[in-house]
Amino acid sequence: MTSKRKLYREDEKLFFLHSYYQSGMSKHAFCRAHGICCPALLNSWIKKYSNLAEELSLPSEQESPDMSNRSKEAYKDENAQLKKRIKELEKALSFSKRGCKLNCVSKE
Repeated sequence: MTSKRKLYREDEKLFFLHSYYQSGMSKHAFCRAHGICCPALLNSWIKKYSNLAEELSLPSEQESPDMSNRSKEAYKDENAQLKKRIKELEKALSFSKRGCKLNCVSKE
């Protein structure tokens, strides 16, 4: 018994390539997950559409201000703000736990 090879349209190939570049998976795992017969087929598409690889792959991340260019004061300020926020959240959590205990006791 012979099996028919699946033929993929060009838009399907490009969709799979885009998905592959975004997935971060190995070629073998990606092919297995998407029902592509073998990584060699994916390799042939990558080679065929190599001129589009940049457009299909993940967009380059636009970095926030370079971390190395921040001053120590900026780090200290951010750290202080984060510590303040942690204290506020801990306080809210303790109030919510107390409220639950009071509600649970009064219902019994």
